[in-house]
Amino acid sequence: MYILKVVRSIFELLDPKAKTRVLILQVFFTLAALVQVTGIASIGPFIAVLSSPQVIHTNALLNYLYELGQFDNDALFISALAVGSLLMIIASNAIAALSLWVTFRLSVSLGGSLQNQAYIDFLNKDYLFHKTTDYNVPIAVITQQIPRFVYMVFQPFLLLTSHAFIGVLIIVGLVILDPLLALFAASILGGAYTLIYYGLKPRLKRHGNSISIRNTRIQSILSESFTGIKEIKLGSFEQDYQDRFSKINRKGLNSQAYISLSAEMPRFLLESISFGAILGLAMVLLSSDRGMASIVPILSLYALAGYKLLPTLQQIYKSVSSLSGHGEVAIELVKALDFQQYKRTTTPAQPMDISSIELDGVSYRYPDAKFSAVNSVHTVLNKGNIYSLTGHSGSGKSTLADIILGLIKPSEGHIKINNQPLTDDSLQSFRANVSYIGQSIFLLNDTVTRNVAFGIKDQDIDHDKVIEALKLANAYDFSMALPQGIDTKLGQDGKILSGGQRQRIGIARALYKSCDVLVLDEPTSALDIESEYLLLQTLNSLKEDLIVLLISHRPASIRMSDIILFLKDGQIADEGSFSELKARSNEFIEIMTKTETVA
Repeated sequence: MYILKVVRSIFELLDPKAKTRVLILQVFFTLAALVQVTGIASIGPFIAVLSSPQVIHTNALLNYLYELGQFDNDALFISALAVGSLLMIIASNAIAALSLWVTFRLSVSLGGSLQNQAYIDFLNKDYLFHKTTDYNVPIAVITQQIPRFVYMVFQPFLLLTSHAFIGVLIIVGLVILDPLLALFAASILGGAYTLIYYGLKPRLKRHGNSISIRNTRIQSILSESFTGIKEIKLGSFEQDYQDRFSKINRKGLNSQAYISLSAEMPRFLLESISFGAILGLAMVLLSSDRGMASIVPILSLYALAGYKLLPTLQQIYKSVSSLSGHGEVAIELVKALDFQQYKRTTTPAQPMDISSIELDGVSYRYPDAKFSAVNSVHTVLNKGNIYSLTGHSGSGKSTLADIILGLIKPSEGHIKINNQPLTDDSLQSFRANVSYIGQSIFLLNDTVTRNVAFGIKDQDIDHDKVIEALKLANAYDFSMALPQGIDTKLGQDGKILSGGQRQRIGIARALYKSCDVLVLDEPTSALDIESEYLLLQTLNSLKEDLIVLLISHRPASIRMSDIILFLKDGQIADEGSFSELKARSNEFIEIMTKTETVA
């Protein structure tokens, strides 16, 4: 059954502590239901004695209470019953409010916990997951799917269980009073809700799936439109994106409206049925041989029970509808999330000393790929040298760089650091001594200082070292010319900087880290000739204490390298100095000629 599958998914998403709290809550719901039903039941005796005071002395229980309280007259006893009944009703309403408060608090707590766990889970997934997964998916899961699960699945589930206890106890109480009449009323109301639910169930599920699709697509469109705003403006594509957004958003909102309306509409029909049932009951009782003294208490009790039972059945139906319409999100979250107990690191890994990196028969094939992106690579990178990794597009340069960085684990072969295999245990220490500058520089929406000292706590930032790194990267002068100097916030993605300035801040970040290994992916692509020259001179002056790996097509960068690794079809086709490859490799000359005439 689909609802049971959803409930199983709910419990799969709960951690042991949350599961315990939910189970304790069920005990609380049971006690709350008993108090609420007792409050309803207390009305019966009061109405009975009010319509026929002699019942006080003919009913054994009422007579016992009368004598126990030593009342002087029937009026005082009736007044006491009225106060007692009122206190029971107040208590039942108070505990109902408390149940709702506990339900909402638990839901909010679970939502925050799930979002934290999901963020940790996605953040700790291996690099390959992030390389092959649309980043809008985890963002949608954390910001949209989890809140939807909490408020449209988990919270309705709790409300379903709490109201189910109340509904069962009310029906049991009415059965004790008049079995045939109670079962008839329950079957009418319950049957009506059941028929309506099963009639709408397929559509509820379909509209729920539509909401899931809408959430992911909306996230993607928003990301595309604001990331590519320059191209959208130049191409005058604003209307196209508006139309796409409106179409997807409208469809999702219509589905949400359908589910919400389906949950509320039956109430109006059932209220009419319930009112008609009370009138019918009154007519039946009047046509019987019962006197008014017995009819009024029964009718009053059924009216009050109906007053409580109808909202209870409505909430049960509403919760079940919500589980049917939105339950798929719980099933999707179970598939999307893999909550592991990640070891929290209180101190950063200590960098290992790196004097050489050896690739011993390294190969890598992406999942589902027919061919290896990197195939049987053998080479050694030694400290004191600048290496250039070059080749045609698609030759495996970026994949090989990711392997050298320790981001991708080889399918075959080994990586050796200082002649020792790189293991899972030593990986963090290796990464701690590696700096990387990508083609697209990632900048924080923060100050120049915090961007250069990325990941370092404010109290641990070496400001002299920040200045030194900025000077080495030829970024000091323009940084100091900013409104607040190096304390100027750069905006999202460094929007106040030019492309070349962003790249130089990225280079300063890598130099600040003072690592043994420096990997630069097209580091001079956004730099002018003078800035490129200055950067290359800086790298040349620092190389004695570094292993420098450049991924580049630019002849100036390649020419100044000590050793060039020329890749072709995932293999190192040739290896040597610029002059050596120029002398013996026509393919190498061809690549250089495309960008600049080989001197």
